[in-house]
Amino acid sequence: MDTEMKEYIDTTLSDWLYQPHIQELIENKTFLEDGPIVLKRADDEDYMQIPLFRQVAYLCETVRAAKTLKLTATGNLPRALVHGIYRLGIPEHYFEENIARLRKETDWYTVPLTRNLAEMGGLIKKRSNALTLTKEGERVLKDKHLLLKSILVTFGYKFSWAYFDLFENRWLGQRGFGLSLFLMADYGNEPRDSRFYSERYFYHNSHGSSDKYAHLCYAVRTLQRFMQNLGLITYDERHRFGEQEQITVAKTPLFDKLLAIDRNFGKISYRAEAEAGAVPGVEADVPLFRLRISLNGAQPAIWREFVVPSDLSLVNLHVVIQTVMGWTNSHLHMFQKNGVEYTFRYQSDDSWDEWGYVDYSGMKVSDLIADCGDSVVYLYDFGDGWKHTVELLEVIKDIPIRAEAGGVAPAAAGDTPFFLKCLAGERRCPAEDSGGIHGYHEILKILRNPAHSEYKDTLVWLGDNFDPNYFNLREVNNTLAGYCVAYT
Repeated sequence: MDTEMKEYIDTTLSDWLYQPHIQELIENKTFLEDGPIVLKRADDEDYMQIPLFRQVAYLCETVRAAKTLKLTATGNLPRALVHGIYRLGIPEHYFEENIARLRKETDWYTVPLTRNLAEMGGLIKKRSNALTLTKEGERVLKDKHLLLKSILVTFGYKFSWAYFDLFENRWLGQRGFGLSLFLMADYGNEPRDSRFYSERYFYHNSHGSSDKYAHLCYAVRTLQRFMQNLGLITYDERHRFGEQEQITVAKTPLFDKLLAIDRNFGKISYRAEAEAGAVPGVEADVPLFRLRISLNGAQPAIWREFVVPSDLSLVNLHVVIQTVMGWTNSHLHMFQKNGVEYTFRYQSDDSWDEWGYVDYSGMKVSDLIADCGDSVVYLYDFGDGWKHTVELLEVIKDIPIRAEAGGVAPAAAGDTPFFLKCLAGERRCPAEDSGGIHGYHEILKILRNPAHSEYKDTLVWLGDNFDPNYFNLREVNNTLAGYCVAYT
């Protein structure tokens, strides 16, 4: 692994937008639901810089003008319309030399792609070997923003990216395409080799990464046929089809006109619901909870004390626990209370109903613990089985706050928001995948005995700097501060 990739992985551990529940939105719900990737409303001339937008709009407008557009005897678009659609897209040198070579819509992929997106998006429909514009088509033609959104949703979720190629994996590149847009937003300001993006995509989506032509498939489907056709990137291909083939990409100015990343999306905030003019010592309607989490069975004890809003969502409590404990969020988790198991439901989880879990979406901390002494079990990594006990130590209602327009702020702003803060703790959490608490205790025994036959191998695995007694409160709170909506 090169240094640049290692730095990227380290960044994902503390970046709010790389937390699993946010990545779930990015990878599976981009353009379908509100999320960090925002489709902006642009000027009319900006939309017309998008090759695929021009093509779909032209097809729909042509159908509208004709009222009923007759197809050929074989069900294809008329040749003149094929040429018109082609000319509005990204040119192909073979046809540029002689447009007469383009005889039917299937001769160049952007033409059937245009038709597929219009039909599958419900903008036009085929009936009796003719095309007509639908009511939905009429609606979106009046608003270029809506038309682009229709194209993006259809291209991303309804149309199969494997339709025009012979690559083995049907979903490679298309599954999690929002992540590719997110990466391009962050790193696309300078030209980079396509593998820069495919390596990061496969780090998060390993399925298909072992295929022989996985990186090329990603470059073709995601970068060329998706992003380039949408006018989002420049795509420079050299030594095509040769062993030294090189593909360099960078985002265009249009990218930032159309898409934005909301860095504060889903971040943790707090409103005590104090009335205007509140003074220090006001009793908050939404109290804070002082919690203590302990890793069950750890000897010596591994624990943390921290403060969270009582209305903090369970999904965000999970993120906070991962951070204060020092886990890497690499495995599944759940909360257990009175025999009920609460966890996050991922879209890709096909066996959910078999397990009888409760989806904790919409639930908050106070739904499971409300009074001092209440506790809940937090289980992380179902294989190693790291069980933690989370106990409510104090309900804090007397909060020193000052009223401000639109909410409340800490009486004295510091490095860390007063409503999300680690107060104390001892010892680092165990290494991931170390075999549960008993396996970790065996590792500690080995580390205390340099003569042990597994001592050197264990050091290599853990790293020379592994210190079971290490805990840095400032580091934890710096990370927590990044999870909160900016405040002053």
